[in-house]
Amino acid sequence: MKALFIALLLPCIANAQNVTIKEGTVKMGKTKLWSFTATYEQPKSVVIDAMESKITAANLTRDSRKKGFSIYRSAQWPAISSNKADYYYNVKHKKGKTMLSFTVSKQYNDYITSANEPEIAAHIKQYLQNLDFQMANSEKTKKDGDAKQTAQKNDALAKPPTEPANPQHKNLQEAKPSNQQRLLPTK
Repeated sequence: MKALFIALLLPCIANAQNVTIKEGTVKMGKTKLWSFTATYEQPKSVVIDAMESKITAANLTRDSRKKGFSIYRSAQWPAISSNKADYYYNVKHKKGKTMLSFTVSKQYNDYITSANEPEIAAHIKQYLQNLDFQMANSEKTKKDGDAKQTAQKNDALAKPPTEPANPQHKNLQEAKPSNQQRLLPTK
């Protein structure tokens, strides 16, 4: 049973990349926010797509955008907390790595930290870790889909055409008289 469990878990671990999650402050303009920052080895567009799909799945609507941060005010995000809170996130790309800063605030300037809300902080860290698994699996799925499309195109190119590509060309071939027809005298 353990071998089966390990065999099923191994592909998930192999697909996930190393993600580091740090807790600290980030700046939104002149304002400092307490944030959980995850560093991924994925392109910025992949991180944004993964985050946006999670937001769509949670039925959240963006309240505003400020200094590169997407802001969701008084939102209930079940994956993070059952209580309403303000959520901020920003994605930046530097030196081949993508950083996602994720901030949760219960009220004005009352930011979630590991010290004041350890349970919610653990949910945030788990959420950011799961986001990495989602990105790794979506990249694998995309690569598998691309490989399948390429194989289908190659198969289509390998098959000889059954009919001429131009239907007029077919009619021209049928309209040409054969050699026997040309040799017969006409009356």
